[in-house]
Amino acid sequence: MTTKAANDTDKELALGRWQELASAIQEHNHRYYVLAAPFISDHDYDRMFRELQDLEERFPELRSLDSPSQRVGGGLLDGLERYEHPTPMLSLQNTYEQNEIRDFDQRIKKFLGMSADESMTYVVESKLDGIAMELIYQDSVLAVAVTRGDGRVGEDVTANVRTIRNLPLRFRSSDGEPVVGGKVAIRGEIVMTRDGFTELNERRRSAGQEAYVNARNATSGTVRNLDSRIAAVAPLRFFAHSVGLTGSLELTDHDGFLARCRQLGFQVATGCCRCVGIEEVFVQLDRIEEARPKLPYDIDGAVIKVDAYALQERLGFVSRSPRWAVAFKYPAEQAVTRLLAIDVQVGRTGSITPVARLDPVFVGGVMVSNATLHNRDELLRKDIRVGDRVVVQRAGDVIPQVVRSLPEERDGSEQVFRFPSCCPECDSVLVEVEGEVAIRCPNERNCPARICTRILHFASRTALDIEGLGEKLVAQLVAADLIASVADIYRLESRADEVLALERMAETSANNLFAAIERSRQQPCHRILFGLGLRFVGATVARKLLDHFLTWQRLATATVEELESIDEVGPVVAAAVHGWFTEPDNRSLIEQLRAGGLQFPDQTAPVSACGHPLAGKNVVVTGTLDSMGREEAKQRILACGGKSAGSVSAKTDFLVAGAKAGGKLAKARKLGVPVLTEEQFVELLESSSQADQPPVEDSASARQLLLLS
Repeated sequence: MTTKAANDTDKELALGRWQELASAIQEHNHRYYVLAAPFISDHDYDRMFRELQDLEERFPELRSLDSPSQRVGGGLLDGLERYEHPTPMLSLQNTYEQNEIRDFDQRIKKFLGMSADESMTYVVESKLDGIAMELIYQDSVLAVAVTRGDGRVGEDVTANVRTIRNLPLRFRSSDGEPVVGGKVAIRGEIVMTRDGFTELNERRRSAGQEAYVNARNATSGTVRNLDSRIAAVAPLRFFAHSVGLTGSLELTDHDGFLARCRQLGFQVATGCCRCVGIEEVFVQLDRIEEARPKLPYDIDGAVIKVDAYALQERLGFVSRSPRWAVAFKYPAEQAVTRLLAIDVQVGRTGSITPVARLDPVFVGGVMVSNATLHNRDELLRKDIRVGDRVVVQRAGDVIPQVVRSLPEERDGSEQVFRFPSCCPECDSVLVEVEGEVAIRCPNERNCPARICTRILHFASRTALDIEGLGEKLVAQLVAADLIASVADIYRLESRADEVLALERMAETSANNLFAAIERSRQQPCHRILFGLGLRFVGATVARKLLDHFLTWQRLATATVEELESIDEVGPVVAAAVHGWFTEPDNRSLIEQLRAGGLQFPDQTAPVSACGHPLAGKNVVVTGTLDSMGREEAKQRILACGGKSAGSVSAKTDFLVAGAKAGGKLAKARKLGVPVLTEEQFVELLESSSQADQPPVEDSASARQLLLLS
């Protein structure tokens, strides 16, 4: 036999064996990760996987896009490419009360010409708290995975998503032929399991890395990481929930689609149920909420969808949301645990905050061991004692707080907490200011805690944005007498040897820190003003002040009357700003910052936005926005000529409701304030005139139209 013939035979044998192994591994993956019913040992699985990898090393042409070997991750990407969705990925309108679900049911039946007492068929499914994803399959093989982005364009994260073990790289079939022809887009949610999140954070802490705040943040960071090997070892899971493109799939209803997804190898969320009539919907909503704490992943609500696709098509869409579906959000998840101790923390303004040290408990997707008790008055009002069993929740599913104690479970060993009379950091006698709830440490210049928190605020993302200057490093720098004020930040490079001598400070980290400090020297004046931490001056007020005065010098010499003339700057804020600039120590600090190279650049006058739909409007942003941070949203409102407020009132023109909107949304509805989804808000921001506003719906949207026209 010739060498060429022998090689061809080897390749043919290798191909046959590769197909056999790939098919078997795919089936074992499905049984292990989807069905939770493996029937071979880990050792046998690893042996098969290594054999497949060996074949691909010998015959690289066997390494196809749907090979199981693609799940281990590859090298670094240069960046994430943008990718346009085949059809827009729309968001859902949120509801919080059962009567709103009844209204949704009645609107649908009225639109379809049905009588009020007829029963509509719905599908109810859990609303997973993760990252929305679209998987595009070409002839049954995964081709592209793309994040939701703005709904029209997302990021191509295919390399990372291929590593997720419970999703099929190829649709499952019995004969190896394409199960579905053409292009199919399966949409769903990528989540991180609760146990997996805990294990991931333990590994990060062991490696000296900072732990993730919650599973959703960990999922987002992992999915968008440029190194797919990071995703390959993360406990990520994909759950299908809808279809973007059907290809040759023949579908008539959503319940049938979910069943077809299971056949193709996908997992769907626990609790999916077909319901006839709105009363069955309420029963299923209660079942899902009851099961919520026991689920292996986080959910924040449930989704109700009209089952029949023909009816979905008739109902259509309103603005950027389907008329045939709605999300029902559950209240913040609570848990009960033991309060082990109460400590006090000192803030940058000297305020003393009691903090509960808890027996760690899993609540709202996070292992909580600390929770705020707000202030002394709140502690006394709630009668919370050391040793109490307490109810804990994450406010807005973000900030852990103690809701109440359970006095009926006391055994007499609990102790009333005695609030300190002196600062725990510098031993200064604490002071109470008339008219204020907070108790403060008066030692502004020499209290180590106040110095650290002041520097952290100055370096924060919304202020000077000095990446790398985090809590641990600041504490080290203060303890080593390298920093005593924010001006000392700009002298750190001259003491590089001392910085490098700090524990766990490598040369690369030091260079990155110095580069971030250098970049901060060019930050605009309104960020500097916010970073200096003047009382009552948040990021929005700082921007207003500099937009008005344009230069630091004019602001520094402004009279109280000139300050009060600015919209939304009242006498309290004006007095605080004027008083700060007249203090010699503060004037000296500014000169030290200038000597360190901080530029204090003149601010350009804001562009006129008188024709913009948001010009002159009072806008409140609440919840989490996918397309931008809260601070960026506020700045964009200001750039459009609008006003960004922090609370809802009768004067509010719009409430922008992102994910996990809470009390502000309820208040807006009570006051009749028009509510914008994130998509409607983005469209308004991008509008150049009133003619560009998005289409609107129903009475609330009609009010929006009146306001915009």
